[in-house]
Parts: sequence; structure tokens; C-alpha cells
Amino acid sequence: MRKIIYLTFLFLIVLSFTSYAQRWKRTRYEFIYGIGYTNVFGDIGGGAGNAGNILTSVKDFDIQTVRPSLNVGARFKLSEYISFKLNLVYGYISSNDKFSKDPERSLRNLSFSSPIFEQSFQTEFSVVKERYGRRYTLANIRGLKNLHINTYLLAGIGGVYFNPKTKYDGIEIPQSSNNGQSELSSGATYPKYVLAIPVGIGFKYGINRKLSLGIEYGNRFVMSDYLDNHKQVYSKHNDSYMLMTFIVSYKLRTTRSGLPKF
Repeated sequence: MRKIIYLTFLFLIVLSFTSYAQRWKRTRYEFIYGIGYTNVFGDIGGGAGNAGNILTSVKDFDIQTVRPSLNVGARFKLSEYISFKLNLVYGYISSNDKFSKDPERSLRNLSFSSPIFEQSFQTEFSVVKERYGRRYTLANIRGLKNLHINTYLLAGIGGVYFNPKTKYDGIEIPQSSNNGQSELSSGATYPKYVLAIPVGIGFKYGINRKLSLGIEYGNRFVMSDYLDNHKQVYSKHNDSYMLMTFIVSYKLRTTRSGLPKF
């Protein structure tokens, strides 16, 4: 009799663990909505850091030139640790020499602004996986001991459209004009849709079984040095820009056929 009770108890534990472990499969799909801001690391404004070097370009961050961004996307969870995401971003980037701490840039007095439209496919790897269950909702938190935040790293590939407008002393100049340190005057042309490589980190917390709130930081390395319509003479580095995004995620139930249920 004791053996039967023991085996029954063991079976219930295994069944409960299996049910919990497979719970993520019930909500593989998510819609993503976000709002945030951008900052560009290029040859106009900022400091003297190299735009293509993430360690030095961080010094170029200028709160006076941050611009808004909006994004929508969809996420598919391949496993508890790996997800795929399709991401669309629309926003603006801008920079101004007059805010630069670099004396030469400050005297140059160039500025630029541009819309950006980015499309990317990203892979996310969860360092701290997402938890499921009622005890991980806000209503059941006692202090911080049950606070469990999904932490993930991301990388991907995509493209970005941009169309910069440059000003000198507040007056707009044509893209083919010579501003004294640009290679555009030599007749060089450049594409306005280029390859972009997103990398970053994100944090996500489930309010309930369907809704999550998150924050994501990502840097975009673009295959162009003309994001700001300006190329330093002898420059060997491309421009880049960053996105800080506050995200709301909505989970969809997965049907037995593996498709999302709307």
C-alpha cells in the first residue's frame, strides 16, 4: 500500500513538473508595441569618439538631440530560451555641432535631422528565462523575493531607410554641397537604404499571463558613413544609432495546430 501511495505521489509530481515545463508552448506568439527615443553616433555633434566604435561612441550621447521612435513587432518563441522577432521602427535622428564638447565640431556649426524606417529580424536568447504562473504576477509579489525578470540578449539583421537634411548656421544646404570636410563634393553618391545590424539587451516582466512590460536597449551598426549626410575626411568608421524602447507585449494562445489564436 505504501508503495502505491509513493508511486502515485511521484507520478503527480512528475505530471505537475511536465505541465509547468510545457506551459510556455501555450503562448508562443506575441504582439509587441513600443515607444522610445533615439540618439545617433556620427560625424556631426557629440564628442570626438569614433562612430563605429561602441565603446567610444557612447561618449557622443547627447540628451539635447534625442528624438522619438515608435515600433511594432511580433515574437515567436522557439523554446524557453530562444525567440525570433520581426521588428519595425519609425523615428527620427538628429545631431548638432553647437552642443558638441569637441572645439572643432562646435566651431563648424553643422546640424542634421533625418527620419528613419527600420525593418529587422532578430534572435533573442534568454539569460534569465520567462516564468509562468500566478505567483509571478504583480498581485502576488511580497517585497522583491518573487520578482523574476526575463533578461535576454538580442542580435539580428535588417535594413534602414534614411533621408538626412543638413544645415550650416541654420540654413539648409544641398546634399551635394561642400561643407569643408565632406567627401560629397567630389560627386560621391550613397544609398539611402542600407544594411543595419541590431545588437542589444532587454528586460521583460509579466503582469499577468497575457501582458508583459519591458525595456530594451539596442545599438544599430549601419553599413554607411552618411547617416548624417557627412563623412569625415579619412574616416574609416561607419555611423550608428541607438534605440531605447519601452515595450508592451501581448501574448496569443497557441492552437493545437501550432498557429496563433486571435
